[in-house]
Amino acid sequence: MSFQVGGVNGIPANVSAVTFNLTVANPTSFGFVTAYPSGTARPNASNLNYATGQIVPNLVTVPVGSDGKVTLYNQSSEPRN
Repeated sequence: MSFQVGGVNGIPANVSAVTFNLTVANPTSFGFVTAYPSGTARPNASNLNYATGQIVPNLVTVPVGSDGKVTLYNQSSEPRN
């Protein structure tokens, strides 16, 4: 899932990185989330790891892709919103 950050809600269109709170709440399975610049290869390291029923926040700083987007990858047997 990719989302636009550059040029949105007062963020400059040419922003190079963003910092945000990435949170998983009450998942029904275990997994992890990786945040990375859109249009680049997904790194092997995760930004957040979670287990069933947890609420896990993590402050992350992520470079922004050349299209102004950040991508989130969720590795889990259950979908996340």
